[in-house]
Amino acid sequence: MSILIRQGHIVTNDAAGTIHERGDVLIVGDRIAAVGADLSREAAAHPDLEVIEAGNRIVMPGFVDAHMHSNEGFEMGRYDNLPLEIWLSEVYPPFHRSGLSKRAKYLRALLVGIVSIRSGVTTLQDDVINLAFTPDMVDATASAYRDLGLRGWITASMWDEKFCDSLPYLRRSMPADLVAALDALPLPGRADQIALFEELRALWHGRDNMRIILGPCGPQRCSAALLEEVAALSESLDLPIHCHVLETKTQAVTGAEKYGRTLVQYLKDVGCMTHRLTMNHAIWLSERDIAIMGEAGCSITHNPLANLKLGSGVAPVRLLKRAGVNVALGCDGVASADTADMFQAFKAAAMLHKIGTHDYREWVSAHDVMEMATRAGARSSLMEKEVGALEAGMQADVILLDRYEWGFIPLHDPVQQIAFSAASEAVRTSIIAGRVVMRERRLTLADEDAVRAEIVEAAEAFRRDECPAMSRHAATVRPWLDAMHATATGQTVDAGHLPLRMPPAAAKARALAG
Repeated sequence: MSILIRQGHIVTNDAAGTIHERGDVLIVGDRIAAVGADLSREAAAHPDLEVIEAGNRIVMPGFVDAHMHSNEGFEMGRYDNLPLEIWLSEVYPPFHRSGLSKRAKYLRALLVGIVSIRSGVTTLQDDVINLAFTPDMVDATASAYRDLGLRGWITASMWDEKFCDSLPYLRRSMPADLVAALDALPLPGRADQIALFEELRALWHGRDNMRIILGPCGPQRCSAALLEEVAALSESLDLPIHCHVLETKTQAVTGAEKYGRTLVQYLKDVGCMTHRLTMNHAIWLSERDIAIMGEAGCSITHNPLANLKLGSGVAPVRLLKRAGVNVALGCDGVASADTADMFQAFKAAAMLHKIGTHDYREWVSAHDVMEMATRAGARSSLMEKEVGALEAGMQADVILLDRYEWGFIPLHDPVQQIAFSAASEAVRTSIIAGRVVMRERRLTLADEDAVRAEIVEAAEAFRRDECPAMSRHAATVRPWLDAMHATATGQTVDAGHLPLRMPPAAAKARALAG
């Protein structure tokens, strides 16, 4: 199958910043064959040609959402005014065991995939947090993206440290019976987690535009032995590592408390600090940390929506880029960013860095963010030669936007207008790997009406059946997490309000967990 996108306003996003006020894009199979002013002669050689008239369209490469947690898909808008470590206990309560079916997990990923496609995302780097350590979570997610035609880079998530060992102070502050209950929670060993990665890789890697990448959840949650094995696999398989690092001040305290060094130095010491590493968030960094990262040529994902919502802080994007760190853009999970709409992340990133300094030469521009959302996102997963620009030989991931959407009138600079004036509804058509997956805002590979009805039913069941139990289980650890957060961030702790024994709800949860 061949496609000629004819006479659109083309933003190639190549290294030279080439723009064709009126131009064509020729797609043959899953690749871009040519980009130029008039490709009608070249197109004539392809009898199976579909012509898409783009006279009223802006044509550009699809976005790479470099950090997402689709497993939070049914929790948009559920939380507010919670810092990360306390928020985590609500979204991932330690004593909770989900009863969600594989079909519901599929539908949840489908929701996130649909919102992503409708906002111009053609590649989703999805850090699926797989609490059960079974294949069905990743399998359901990859199946959903395959059925939508979305390109998915999905982690095999890993951690092998106990709850109380991944956060500061808890072993000293919690009552012994609660610590024992948390320590007793089942957690597969390192060998089993690596085996699951290998199983998922055999199932999906390189098939249907899916890749399985290494996902150690965070250095404080992983033993040195696990991280060393991850580093070895990354090198031998030439695979990226996707890891949360220094998102909060509490994580910075954790590095000092647990390892006597920064988490960046720890990652270097265990062999993970290479150009294949992507650090999600990377906010609470020292000057030496930034130098280490720049020397390694690693990546970060900048997730301004989640960082603002959780009060985590602001990544030092300009300092990182100046040091040689690759900075990609992500929405982050839909329980923290509360959306998979890439336009919203794009706007936040383009606005956020205009405060904090009066030196406007240090501000992050809309074109900087465009780089983060395309080529830098591809670089974060070692795919910069495949996606992120409209160039001959690259994968045909192309989006067409309505140049007469209100926010594009008149057309000054489409990248700046995405950042400041246009809405994601401007994305009309999406082509991924040479296949039209959305045409004039309608999905081509899924029945939207039927899918929406089933997603609504599954999401309502989650709200009704899962959410109350999650809240009850979160309450079992909340007082000590409040105290931990206060201590780590320099607030006054009222120890008189901490329970001295494990709450009854925690004891019951422990008994139910077996």
